[in-house]
Amino acid sequence: MTALTSRIPTHSQTEPTEPTDETSEPMTSLLTADPTLDTTDGPAGPVTARHGTTPTSSTISAPGRFGFGRLVSAEWLKFRTVRSNLIALFGAAVAAIGFGTLFASLADSDDAPGRIASDGLSLSLGGFDLAQLIIAILGVALVAGEYQTGLIRSWFAAAPNRISVLLAKVSVFTGAVLVVSSAAVAIAFLAGQAVLPDTTAALSLTDDGVLQALAGTAFYAACIGAMGVALGFLLRSTAAGAGAVVTMLMLAPLMISLLPSSIADPVGKILPSNAADAVTGLAAPGAEVLSTGWGIAVLLAWVVGLVGAAAVVVHRRDA
Repeated sequence: MTALTSRIPTHSQTEPTEPTDETSEPMTSLLTADPTLDTTDGPAGPVTARHGTTPTSSTISAPGRFGFGRLVSAEWLKFRTVRSNLIALFGAAVAAIGFGTLFASLADSDDAPGRIASDGLSLSLGGFDLAQLIIAILGVALVAGEYQTGLIRSWFAAAPNRISVLLAKVSVFTGAVLVVSSAAVAIAFLAGQAVLPDTTAALSLTDDGVLQALAGTAFYAACIGAMGVALGFLLRSTAAGAGAVVTMLMLAPLMISLLPSSIADPVGKILPSNAADAVTGLAAPGAEVLSTGWGIAVLLAWVVGLVGAAAVVVHRRDA
């Protein structure tokens, strides 16, 4: 009996278990929502999702893998691979060029825009009144759309520093708008001057105020893009953001102009659209505007204020 008992193992043998590979739902959503990020060098570092392999939570949540440069690269990749983004941005450029050329061709006619009918430079750049709305609303939609689809949670899971995600989005969109609008203002100016009637003197790039107007318009468009992204983080709704954009850029100047001059004059000068007139030098004759330097400062203050408010909201509010 003793010999038989000694043959019976006194400990329980358990089969070895394979280590579990815990799936990270945020990054899976990110890779599913945006297949272009499914590369060996994605925003979360050198990870892949090919052949059924899913990055583990330990791989994804490593904070050291998510530098600001990598976030910017990922944002730029995502922005340029979404066709609707490019269509909207280049649509804004086409609108600016097309309407500017149309306005310039109607100079000194009864059909010309009355506010800028006598200024060939302002006529050529008049299409940016519409382009600025498209740019701002696109900036809102870039962020609000990610909140509505839940994709923003994937970014926050991959990069726990939410403010870095905010700044990366602002940097990418502002840079894209600055490049496209710089080309658009040059084309709009040249096309507009080419179609001006003989009764209106055409200008060249070397004439006084031309380069300021072109550079100031591109700078203003980039500031509007940054404001749009910030409003997207603040409001998280494309409809609400679009309403805020229209109110800020179009309705606010109109409503303030109805107030007594003691209130309307100082307040109106610090609105984004009126500050832009100071930056570009394209203010209507007789209008009281800030100096160029103060106009730049006011626009930057709007950008810093809205982006700063968005950073506070992003840091405190759940996605």
